[in-house]
Amino acid sequence: MTGNTPVAKLKGLRVALVVVLVAAVWLLGNSTASAAPFTPSFYLTVSNANTGVRANTTMVHSVPAGNNLIDSINTFIPIDWQIAAGDSYPVGNIVGQVSAKADKGCNGSVDTLTPGNLINQALEPTDPSQAEWLAVVDGTWQMLFIVDQTTQPREWQIAVTLANASMPANMCAPEELTVSISGSSSPAAALVIANPTHANTYIWDDGLLSYGGSQVIFVSDDVVIGMDTDSDGWANTVDNCPSVVNPDQLNTDGDSIGDACDPDDDNDGFSDAVETAVGTNPLIRCGTNAWPADINNDTFSDIADISALTGVFGQSVPPAPARYNVAPDPPDTFVDITDVSRLTGLFGQRCS
Repeated sequence: MTGNTPVAKLKGLRVALVVVLVAAVWLLGNSTASAAPFTPSFYLTVSNANTGVRANTTMVHSVPAGNNLIDSINTFIPIDWQIAAGDSYPVGNIVGQVSAKADKGCNGSVDTLTPGNLINQALEPTDPSQAEWLAVVDGTWQMLFIVDQTTQPREWQIAVTLANASMPANMCAPEELTVSISGSSSPAAALVIANPTHANTYIWDDGLLSYGGSQVIFVSDDVVIGMDTDSDGWANTVDNCPSVVNPDQLNTDGDSIGDACDPDDDNDGFSDAVETAVGTNPLIRCGTNAWPADINNDTFSDIADISALTGVFGQSVPPAPARYNVAPDPPDTFVDITDVSRLTGLFGQRCS
């Protein structure tokens, strides 16, 4: 997971959410917006990253000291997650836990507040929510989590307001809210949340509104579902080098193999090892000192290239140029019949 990565482009839904959240600040009646910064972070983990399993999912939302507190949070989850409706398991079942840390009293200390279980609530007949879960933190601080699909059924939304009448008075940042959702409810053992059935790297987005201001910030984190052999953040099924660490997934030639494990990155028929030895560019198929068979850089492998090799035939490298030692793989440090044979096999071909 990468963590705390800014979302570059907000979907239409998120733009609408910004309007709603800013309006909510105005409705709070804050006549003077705080000048404090608001730089929240979001961290996501799952207890079991295998596909399809009921894994416990943990979200950590936080702001550092000196920041405005968090007013409310909207977390957007890919629709690939399996989230059960609240009426599919009994009211009163435990579906997770909520814990918090904050400077309670604004005296410079960080206090760990008493955690509370996340309890499934009854839905009213007119309530369109998928589920409602209530947690009571620090004995009295009530937080109601509303679970629903967005208007575009591509993702889930979990919304919660922290700044309500039950929030402890005189509280300051740093503030940290940890929400753990259980894969199964307790004691009914019914499904609450389960991983996607398809292995991939999934991004969760977090929209946070500041308390005492009109700041709306979106941050995100990703999680790999499915085996990730090299622990580079990409599941094996979508990793172009599943056994070699390459979090950038760089793939210069656009084939199915990433540069980190591709033996021939430019697909010109000469391995990266050969091209490194002879001094050509292993990432470019054609051009000056790009294709090992084109000794004189005229884009063809022809008699002029073979003649260059025969002129130093039998010599070791050096003094013969390393550029002429194009075979075998890896090169043998001699300009000999293996090199000539390699070029004659490409006679008349053009680089591309």
